Amino acid sequence: MVGKANNDQKICHEFAKRGRCRYNPCRFAHVRPKENESPRSTEKRSQKKNKRHDVSALALWKRQVETQQHGRPSGSVFTEARLLIGIDEGSLQEVIQCLAKERGLKKIQDLIQRDFTSLLTSAKRDLFADQMLPFIETITHPDVLGSLVMEQAVGTIYNTVYGIAGRRAEPLLGYLADVVRLEIETEGKSAIAYLEQSLLLFWKVVELNSTAFIQESLKPIAQRFADLFLTLHALVGTDSLHQSRDYLDKLQHRLAIGLSLPIIEKSIKQQVIPAVAFVTKQDLPGGRHDNDHTDICNISIMPTFREILSPRSEYLPVKDPRQWHVNGLAGLLDRNFRLLREDTIGQLRDAIHAELHTAEQKKSRGPKNQTRTYVYRGVTVRGVDFHRFGGLQFLVHFAQPPNIRGSVKKKLEEWWQLSKRLQPDALVCLLDPQGTAVFCTVSSPDRPKQTSDHSDEKRKMLAGSLSDHPDMASILLQLVEPSESSWQYILDRHASQGDQSLISLVEFPGILLPSFQPTLLALQRMKKASDVPMSEFLAPSDQDSLSILADVPPPVYAASQAFSFDLKCLMDDESSLAVQPSQPVDLERLQKHSTLDDAQASALVRTLQRKIGLIQGPPGTGKSYTGVAMIKVLLANKDKVKQGLGPIICVCYTNHALDQLLEDVLENEITTQIIRIGSQSKSDRLKPLNLRTVVRNVEKTRFERTEQWQLHETLDEHEATFHKLRLNSTGSDQSLKYYLERSQSLHYAQLFGKDEDGFQRQTRGKPLQIIQSWLKVGVRSKGRPRSVEVLAGVHVDMMTAAERRKIYAYWLSEHRKNSFEQAQAVFSTHLETKASWDRVRDEMDLRCLKTADVIGVTTTGLARNLEMLRRLPSKVLLCEEAGEVLEAHMLTSLLPSLEQVILIGDHQQLRPQIQNYDLSRESKGGSLYSLDRSLFERLVEPDDGVGVQIPFCTLETQRRMHPSISQLIRDTLYPRLQDAPSVSMYPEVVGMRKRLFWLDHRVPEGNASGNEAMATSHWNDHEIQLTVALVNHLLRQGVYQSGDIAVLTPYLGQLHRMRRKLSESFTITVGERDQEDLANAGFAEDEAHYQQPNISRSTLLHALRVATIDNFQGEEARVVVISVVRSNNQNRCGFLRTPNRINVLLSRAKHGMYLIGNSATSRGVDMWGRVLDMLEKGGNIGEGLELTCPRHPETPILVSEPEHFVQHSPEGGCSLQSSTPLFTVLTSVNVPKKAAHILVRSHVETLVPRGVPLLFSMPNAFSRVGI
Repeated sequence: MVGKANNDQKICHEFAKRGRCRYNPCRFAHVRPKENESPRSTEKRSQKKNKRHDVSALALWKRQVETQQHGRPSGSVFTEARLLIGIDEGSLQEVIQCLAKERGLKKIQDLIQRDFTSLLTSAKRDLFADQMLPFIETITHPDVLGSLVMEQAVGTIYNTVYGIAGRRAEPLLGYLADVVRLEIETEGKSAIAYLEQSLLLFWKVVELNSTAFIQESLKPIAQRFADLFLTLHALVGTDSLHQSRDYLDKLQHRLAIGLSLPIIEKSIKQQVIPAVAFVTKQDLPGGRHDNDHTDICNISIMPTFREILSPRSEYLPVKDPRQWHVNGLAGLLDRNFRLLREDTIGQLRDAIHAELHTAEQKKSRGPKNQTRTYVYRGVTVRGVDFHRFGGLQFLVHFAQPPNIRGSVKKKLEEWWQLSKRLQPDALVCLLDPQGTAVFCTVSSPDRPKQTSDHSDEKRKMLAGSLSDHPDMASILLQLVEPSESSWQYILDRHASQGDQSLISLVEFPGILLPSFQPTLLALQRMKKASDVPMSEFLAPSDQDSLSILADVPPPVYAASQAFSFDLKCLMDDESSLAVQPSQPVDLERLQKHSTLDDAQASALVRTLQRKIGLIQGPPGTGKSYTGVAMIKVLLANKDKVKQGLGPIICVCYTNHALDQLLEDVLENEITTQIIRIGSQSKSDRLKPLNLRTVVRNVEKTRFERTEQWQLHETLDEHEATFHKLRLNSTGSDQSLKYYLERSQSLHYAQLFGKDEDGFQRQTRGKPLQIIQSWLKVGVRSKGRPRSVEVLAGVHVDMMTAAERRKIYAYWLSEHRKNSFEQAQAVFSTHLETKASWDRVRDEMDLRCLKTADVIGVTTTGLARNLEMLRRLPSKVLLCEEAGEVLEAHMLTSLLPSLEQVILIGDHQQLRPQIQNYDLSRESKGGSLYSLDRSLFERLVEPDDGVGVQIPFCTLETQRRMHPSISQLIRDTLYPRLQDAPSVSMYPEVVGMRKRLFWLDHRVPEGNASGNEAMATSHWNDHEIQLTVALVNHLLRQGVYQSGDIAVLTPYLGQLHRMRRKLSESFTITVGERDQEDLANAGFAEDEAHYQQPNISRSTLLHALRVATIDNFQGEEARVVVISVVRSNNQNRCGFLRTPNRINVLLSRAKHGMYLIGNSATSRGVDMWGRVLDMLEKGGNIGEGLELTCPRHPETPILVSEPEHFVQHSPEGGCSLQSSTPLFTVLTSVNVPKKAAHILVRSHVETLVPRGVPLLFSMPNAFSRVGI
């Protein structure tokens, strides 16, 4: 209720700040700002007025806690604490830090450590209302639980609440259950709120204490709360109990108990009988090598040396959950982790295995390994360094590659630059055949500035150079997985004086660590937390629920009968249209008064009514448009959500798709409160909305400033401590002198001090040579040298020559040992300090993100920032192009707070891209694993009926393709696909007789015997020549502008050659993803020797677009020319044998599409056979392609060879003599300016002999057409 505060009543800061309060009823006054004032101005004035009061109130409160004055009851401490944390982030941090200290923890113990059973009924209720409830509200506040910098303090508080073996938690939780029971029995209005608050505390106590799940004493208390829930459920129904039910479900899962809970929502609509399957026995995980474990949380991301050498295959869970070694959510995460790791890490493991073995063994294992590697020999570790953020870095030297060894510096620089080898962040492996494999990345060249000239000089020495020496190269590396063993290995190799020539450096070009490591780590964290939302649909633990058609309930935030979405924001007459869960909606009215078509309107409403919404969008049907409308509705109704909707998380697989989605939100003026996470955006409009830009304006709290300053000082101390160890000079006399001074004071004094007579050793002005001079002399004795223990007390001059060498070796060994131990300590503490530094930085990022309406991030970016993003109070996630997203990536996007997941995609278009062909559905053996099956596809069409099937909506009206083109996918894949009226009005393709045609040929492809899985090696020069000629003809019509024509091909090998050929005549553009794929496939080095200035790298269609099919999904062009490539007697179609890829191929063109290929090779594929039948029926296939001359449209021009275009259609026209006067041609209103220009040149040149200059005498006419 909104009103005014009494003199004695305090204001609810949460309501004043956010306009809503999550407590019902609330004991504080809900006071709004004045109506004629903006909230911002009111807030500013209020801050100025109350700033001193807030500071003094906080100071007084802290003094009350820290002095332990007992004059006031302890309950007032927590009542005021609850008020203070609602003021701002700074006050919240100060309060929680104070409570987590000794005096604050004593206050907490005084409150909760008492005999609750001896209290009278009235005393129990009064204690709860006056003291316990404010305390619980304080430590369960969303901003407290979601704070990164408060994580340690919050953990300390909850450990105190839990007590040793749960001795404090058990009586406290029992008391809370008593209070809820009393409130129910007395028909109090707060029973629901008390139950929800108590269960939240119960859940957090269990979640934040690792041993709570084994405490048997907590299970009866959980059952007590379940009984109270049942009582309330019988009294008030389910409308207000959804959150409490959620907490009970979490407790039930964590405590591994079965609570007697009612089935609130019917989840099974229809039982599906799964197909009968023969279960093949698999060896369970564990025992294959030192990195094979039953629990994925114990598996190191990067392969170990024993794993690399292991002859046994890894345990890979199949797609059938009945055969997993663990059921439910744990099994789902286990499967996705192991398969994704095999797809990424497996290729590295096999490549290193091949490098370690002989040629015969390489041959036997060769077909499995398809990963390109570069190997550098003779590697030595020459120096170690310390980066304040990166930790240990080390310099390695290795021999220059044989082909450039001995070259001059300029040639070396050019070769390394053009080859793009060993670029910053490149993944490499330091391989020692004696038993070590250490994975590293190449350090970036940016280095922190140092304060002393000496330090600067040291930095330059360790910077590394690939071209300074004709025979040797050097780079600076850092560890991928820092650990004691890897630190020790690097330090040992650096200190080793022996031969290190056997060590190799293996580079994996194109494989970037951020593309897989964050996702794998995220899956491990999710396995530990077990807090994935929607798990009852994603991975049912009950075997009987594995095959169901689910009736998906509404999201928890919308489950109340009083809640409804108002679609007023979509209605052109600004009328209201309510959407309630499980209630019918007037879809006809929505479609009539909005810009949505029938299917889009239905999909939007059905998705709003379900906690998991699936929308299938065939090509051109407006998937993005529907997604943007969904965001608009959600934001328009966000204030209706009781505890707030939180930022909507928008996830896409590619940066390009994410930029488009966020730009559409801006374009439709839905909101400007958007934050884009990640640095790979190419959108100028989104630059001001990037997280790194927005966070610059965030003011740090006092705690954050103090913490960051202290951590900065600590990082400096780590760096200074490391450099004092002088590891790069360990073994030198200077370094040894410092060691003797610190650790061997007796011998140090004898060598460098003065004797009793005041004399000191001298060595010609070089004191540091004292040790070497002493070492070279001494009595030579045939006797056995005394032990080191004895020599420790012997004067250095009384030692024999052998004893001096022995004690000297001991000094060196101990010096190294002590230095390494100290270095290890620095590295270890640095990791902790860096983690704390990251938490402070992420806390400020989190504060920005919480204020956003929409947060845009790629799936990889989300996994990389999961520790921060999982603390967001977001309730809705929307994923575009969900059919292209790996299930592992989708799972890591499911933040614990989510109550609604909306997936928009098309499982009949491209599947997720994977590296290992043997794990894909296209492979016979890989179909058992189906790693390239997205979560979207699995929920829409479970394989063999095994898995939960979710209802989905399909968009049905396409607005891209001419009907003759859309027919190809309508009659094969989408029988309900309709054409919008606008597509029938498309103009004909200028210069062509038909808008759709397959130019058939029988010219064989190149490299026809290649491996099917290695798809980059296929090309067809004949099709390249035909494509260039056809594109040239189309562009000469003078009608098509930049981006109107696209050339597509399935293979990188063809794209590579096509790019070369086309760039000789046109300015072309190759998309960023294709550029990366070409480089990763090894075409970059080849391209280095062929530089063409016309090639323009861009992600936008500024010129003729040349692309692979896989990287053109979601895009379109007016005219598309397709090179099918495959032409062989074996009828091998390669990539184009799957309907998904054929679908994308046939659905990119708007006005016209031309395919060039061997129909006989393709006809054996079912979908191709049906497409070819349609083309034959329409007369759209043949060995000759008909062109037209705009001046003589009735005269066909038949071409079938590349040279025919020049012979029969010079300059894009024809060779016929024009009977119409030239002036009439030029002044014709039907001829475009450029086309008229083409007509002039082509027709005049047919009348004038070659070599005779053309003299025009009609300047006025020519000026009209731009000549």
